[in-house]
Amino acid sequence: MKFKKIEVGILILTLILILSCTNVFAGVKRFSLATGGLAGTYYPIGGAIANIVTKFVPDVELTSESTGASVANLKMARQGEVDFLMGASNTSFAAFSGNTPFDDAVKNIRGVAALYPETFQFITRKGSGIKSINDLKGKRVVVGAPGSGTERTVKLVLSMYGITYDDLTPEFLSFSEGVTALKDRTVDCAVVGSGLPTAAVIDAAASMDISLIPIDKEIYEKFSKDYPFLGSNIIPAGLYNGVDEDVFTVASPALLSVREDISEDVVYEVVKAIFEHLDVLVETHAQGKNIKLETALNGMSIPLHPGAEKYYKEMGILK
Repeated sequence: MKFKKIEVGILILTLILILSCTNVFAGVKRFSLATGGLAGTYYPIGGAIANIVTKFVPDVELTSESTGASVANLKMARQGEVDFLMGASNTSFAAFSGNTPFDDAVKNIRGVAALYPETFQFITRKGSGIKSINDLKGKRVVVGAPGSGTERTVKLVLSMYGITYDDLTPEFLSFSEGVTALKDRTVDCAVVGSGLPTAAVIDAAASMDISLIPIDKEIYEKFSKDYPFLGSNIIPAGLYNGVDEDVFTVASPALLSVREDISEDVVYEVVKAIFEHLDVLVETHAQGKNIKLETALNGMSIPLHPGAEKYYKEMGILK
């Protein structure tokens, strides 16, 4: 009889434990964050954001996923396959507007934060005689992968100078392929759009004497007001071997976005956690130091999520 009471007691305790665990897990809201390739910047930054949210936002678990980056992430968001996502501001703008390479507009995305700037670097060989964007006429120029954010931005910059693809020979190559082509002298200029410093540009500067073409500030200021995703940045002197002067150029921030149907409360807590724990991002990647509350809306090219809007108003960033 005594043993039966003990068995019943153990059974009751076991049931209580199971029910307690069930209640705990039932209260956790799980979300996904689409980032980019393992070798890129999106993946480590996205992983750090997921860790911050999971650790500091009660009852929320955010899991980062390696993906094909901006275009792939935005298409998955349209299908409801991811919750949060990272992507270039210019590509996000194209998605929301239904421009190439998106057959259908991605209207169910909302902005959370502009992160670090992806800076466009127009690389040439020193001594090539190419001093300005106008000098690219008649030249062979690596403009990025077809339909990529880099290619669209290069095309836009060229148009600011009245230049089209008919005025030069565009080469649709990746960053590393473009730098290799520049080394092999099969192209005259290679454009790389990425966070500073960029490994591909470091590689180029280590193996040949390079120059970076500056963007004319007056031309930029004239056209930039029409393009919400187009910002500017300074490539500092000494960042790359042989580049001894500051170079003014265009930039487009990496955005953290979210599906519009994710609750206001969740998004508010996510944004709050990120900006209260920026030290985690700084420790994770060199670009972490460029993620700042005061620049969180710079280059934001899509409508803000109400949860993010609420946080920025509280912090005085948005009126």
